[in-house]
Amino acid sequence: MRPAARAAAAPAAPSAPERRALLAIVGVTTALRLIVAWRLPVLDDEAHYWVWAQHLMWGYPDHPPVIAGLVALGTRLLGDSGFAIRLGVVLLGTASTLAAYALARRLFSPAAGLRAALLMQAIPAFAASGIMAAPDGPMGFAWLVAMLATWRATRGETWAWPLAGAAAGLAIQCKLAGGALALGLAGFILGSPAARRWLRTPGPYLAALTGLLVVLPLVAWNAGHDWATLRRALAVDPWVLPTTVAGNVLRLLGAQLVFYAPLGFPILIAGLVAAARLARRDERFQLLLWSAVPTLVAVLAASTGALAKPHYTGPGLLAGLIAAAGFWPRWRAQRTLRAGLASSAALTLVVYLLASVPTPLAAELHEPARGWQRVAVEIERLLPALGPPGQVFVLAQDYQSASQILLATHNRVPVVAPFRGFDLWEPPSAWIDRNGLLVDYLGGAAYARLSLAFDRLEAPFLVPLRPGVDVRLFPGVRFRGF
Repeated sequence: MRPAARAAAAPAAPSAPERRALLAIVGVTTALRLIVAWRLPVLDDEAHYWVWAQHLMWGYPDHPPVIAGLVALGTRLLGDSGFAIRLGVVLLGTASTLAAYALARRLFSPAAGLRAALLMQAIPAFAASGIMAAPDGPMGFAWLVAMLATWRATRGETWAWPLAGAAAGLAIQCKLAGGALALGLAGFILGSPAARRWLRTPGPYLAALTGLLVVLPLVAWNAGHDWATLRRALAVDPWVLPTTVAGNVLRLLGAQLVFYAPLGFPILIAGLVAAARLARRDERFQLLLWSAVPTLVAVLAASTGALAKPHYTGPGLLAGLIAAAGFWPRWRAQRTLRAGLASSAALTLVVYLLASVPTPLAAELHEPARGWQRVAVEIERLLPALGPPGQVFVLAQDYQSASQILLATHNRVPVVAPFRGFDLWEPPSAWIDRNGLLVDYLGGAAYARLSLAFDRLEAPFLVPLRPGVDVRLFPGVRFRGF
């Protein structure tokens, strides 16, 4: 029997040992991630997504709306805690593990499914994406579901076509990088002779229509907001300005060894290499390769002009994870593979421990969160001296400080931020000639620019944010705008 024919056969129902093993993997890792989600303070970007959740829209300047919806769901149920902010992503992290298991099991074997589930929770970046409230975790879930549905659709399960389209559209609604998945799946259908025959049926067109309908609200919102999400995706932040092409690529590759573990990242790359070698004669590896290549090529191309962020490769490396899980028994260096899995899991556990326990090693995670709580207390103490409630405001330097202040004060104070955001912040024009409190912790040009927004600033009050960094609170008289 040819490989493609073997792959087309539906696997038998899971055996009792397989179900127990999967339950153990999912149960233990979900419990660990719930503990970390409960213990870890709210980080700057998570606070920013909490602000989004207070203003639900079909799009935002930075990303599409899925992460805002997930944060809104958790916080509406459980309040404005870090655990509530992360709950939706944690549950999707569990769903992603099950999706990886289902995909590897369908493509290869039950043992491959269990290996994929283990790798999903052992590799640090994939494990963290099942905790942090950010778009990447939900996009990974949609990515895996779209791959699984596409495979099942091209094996004759026609009901899976609209699911494939909806999942691909949902990936885009998580993050615009999901567009690479739609491109890859289209490439798989066009490039595979067996899959291409489905173009003579309504299935692929129904998938495309379903995906378009899922994405349409995001498109409509952007059309009414100067294509803000797209323009932001194409922008280059100052901290990732180019050094040299070789330097950017080398730094990106070095960061992969940190994010995906020193021995974990080579396993993912080995999976992609195996997929590339076997793709010509095996449709399973064609699907995996097409699901990875557009993303990885785009990230490498972006590295020629700027330093790409390390997690940008994540969706493409998911395909490497599934390929590695399937190809695993055929590799000779089994001891090295087991060491790679064990060391990656150990590194992930260390990260969990550092994130959960406030030690000097984890001060950068825990101290700022406590510091913003102190800042919020001081802000609410100082504002009444500047005017009655509703007549005074806070001027924050950036979206990070603005978001942390709003979260720490539970939206009790109006905050103005010189940052893209449309309806997220108080409009500066509403506070002309009013008194406010300038929050400065960056100093330098950022402070100098905002200090000119008032007729005068009074002496600052200092609040420690973290060791060596103070927040300065300047009472400002008569706001003049930016």
